Amino acid sequence: MCISVPGKVILIKGKDAKIKQKGHFHWVDISLLKDKIKKGDYLITYQNTAINKISPKDAEEILRLMDSASDAGIKGSD
Repeated sequence: MCISVPGKVILIKGKDAKIKQKGHFHWVDISLLKDKIKKGDYLITYQNTAINKISPKDAEEILRLMDSASDAGIKGSD
């Protein structure tokens, strides 16, 4: 099972965006998204491709829940 961590857009160059996910930086392709993407937006990605834009509120809730699960020792299955 795959879990996608929300990433915050910090830079956009053409159809690519640099995002920060849990302290790591990645370049992702944003060409499949219909919404206009701007710095500060949150994206859900899969294999370096943005698949959805989500609200900051939703991103913060997902990150909070992931941190809570991690603190409780809950791990996903392979």
